[in-house]
Amino acid sequence: MLPFPKTVKQRAIFVSGILVAALALAYYFGAFALIYDIPYRQPDAEVAGQDARIKITENTDLVQKIMYLKCGDEEEFRTKPADSLIGLNLSQVQKVYNGWNIEKFDSKEVLMTIKVDSYCREHANNMYLGIKDGHVAVFYGRPGSKAIVKEVTDILVNNLYEKDAEELNHGVVIGSREELLRTLEGLQAQ
Repeated sequence: MLPFPKTVKQRAIFVSGILVAALALAYYFGAFALIYDIPYRQPDAEVAGQDARIKITENTDLVQKIMYLKCGDEEEFRTKPADSLIGLNLSQVQKVYNGWNIEKFDSKEVLMTIKVDSYCREHANNMYLGIKDGHVAVFYGRPGSKAIVKEVTDILVNNLYEKDAEELNHGVVIGSREELLRTLEGLQAQ
């Protein structure tokens, strides 16, 4: 058996001692970082030194990479920091850019990435008609190798005029939803 105290008074002292020890450990490991403003360091972040003295200057390059999950495209923007960012350290930048993964932070360059569950501007704002598995299909983006299928119609390419099939083979850029509906209606009538 474990050596537990038998009286109520001894039990209360024993439990109080354990609580004091637990609070002391929590203070040591948790509050220490808050009191001394130790910045959180992401495990895969490349930080030049573990020093809160590294700050953004007017010459720092801010590199923002946006990864679009639906189309797999990536955009990169390289700018100089706004006046409100100059003088900030890593932990302060992490608060400003909440949700971003800061991969590199030094006075020369700050590299941050974010993953977005949508299409890039190229795919979101453009559509074209093409051919998929012998059917007329609607694609996101512009005609080319990075085609993303939005919808495959029931319109068979074999039933179309040869000229229309040839145009679809190269891709027919669509400017609006109304134009898309009119074009599909015209192809369906053949």
